[in-house]
Amino acid sequence: MTPSRWLQSCLGVVAGTVTAVGLIAGAQAETITVWWNKGYFPAEDAALQTVIKKWEEQTGNKVNLSFYSGADIPTKIISAITSGQVPDIAYADINDFAIAPQQAWNGKLVDLSDIVEPLKDRYTKTALLAAHLYNNEEHKRSYYAVPLKQQALHDFYWRPMLEAAGHKAEEIPTGWDDYWKFWQGVQDKLRDDGQRVYAMGLPVSTVDTDNYYTFNQYLLAYGGHIVKQDGSLNLDDQTRQAAIKALTFIGEAFSNGYIPKSAINWGDPDNNVAFFSKQIIMTNNASLSIPVAKFDDKQLYYHDIVTRQMPSTPDGKPMTSLVAVKVAIVPKGAPHVDLAKAFLKFFVEPKTLDSYLVAARGRWLPVMPELIKSDPFWTDAKDPHVPVAVKQEFEGPTQPWPMAFNPAYAQVNAEEIWGRAEGDVLVHGKSPDEAVDAAFARIKEIFAQYQIPTQ
Repeated sequence: MTPSRWLQSCLGVVAGTVTAVGLIAGAQAETITVWWNKGYFPAEDAALQTVIKKWEEQTGNKVNLSFYSGADIPTKIISAITSGQVPDIAYADINDFAIAPQQAWNGKLVDLSDIVEPLKDRYTKTALLAAHLYNNEEHKRSYYAVPLKQQALHDFYWRPMLEAAGHKAEEIPTGWDDYWKFWQGVQDKLRDDGQRVYAMGLPVSTVDTDNYYTFNQYLLAYGGHIVKQDGSLNLDDQTRQAAIKALTFIGEAFSNGYIPKSAINWGDPDNNVAFFSKQIIMTNNASLSIPVAKFDDKQLYYHDIVTRQMPSTPDGKPMTSLVAVKVAIVPKGAPHVDLAKAFLKFFVEPKTLDSYLVAARGRWLPVMPELIKSDPFWTDAKDPHVPVAVKQEFEGPTQPWPMAFNPAYAQVNAEEIWGRAEGDVLVHGKSPDEAVDAAFARIKEIFAQYQIPTQ
């Protein structure tokens, strides 16, 4: 997409008329308070501000918008819900990971079914599952969140490094074992030429979200399914063996020097930094933040940085992408619930939502397949990154994160259970078996606090 297209998206018309908005337009002007996760780059924040401006112009109402960093906003939202001093709308990039499932469980979120239900045929099944959360106060599932966008794990590598090692893109294997051995071989060749680089930029820390995104995706690749769709815990032998294999794979790559030692301390931005400084040949990331951050450098965006789908699973099947669906919530006690709903209805009108995502440079993908079909931005063959991600997330198999089925897994994430297990293996010398058994013991304790009746 050209810069002019972005400018058009940011300044252009957001089409569509929402009945609820029209009804409110004639009422006395009010102001809603919106808390939002600050974007990875300015275009994301500008995209939201454009939607807000359009809504304000159409309704006469106002939005008091506050941006907060990814590190600060989760604590702020949870503290506000605890104290009862809440905004009308709250969006954090980790709402789906650590906030919405548990707050829905505690009965602290407004039911937003009247927003989601009319759009059920437009959302992906994965998006609907991710927003259909269990309320333990009312003993029911409902739509306590509104899906806005999604992400999945994609791989990125440096084409010049690959070519310096004497390889071409067509030579990269698609089978699991051969794929990782290939990248290790690229490191070996570049090391022989005197380059101090690492093959794999896999986060293995107990900080932020990238580490457990990677581990849970690889756990799934090995056939591990910790939570069933009815919310019950599944720690059978197959899942245990999958977790052991995932830890063994990561542990061997780390101990053999193919993952930087500093990865044990990486937060979410750090593998990006290591990639851009060319300390690592390839890495994975949930979203297209790596290539999109370099869009203004045409050499990097269109040639040097390559986006590719993950390899097949160890048993040769297509990889099921663990899709994180990013959601907005309305906390109970919000001063302007009806107006908050009206704004969200406006936001998720398909053309409005598409305009927002495109103006944000495509870092996040749509949760409505029709946007992929109706807007050529998402399938533009000239773009080397966005269509690759679209193909993986819309043509390949996907599933939501386990916390959509049981909020206990949100606590598993919050406690960095799998990052701690990696630390037990990589730093403390425990065997993968011991680390998995310790992780399973804690997971059982957590799930005992979240019992969902099964049919």
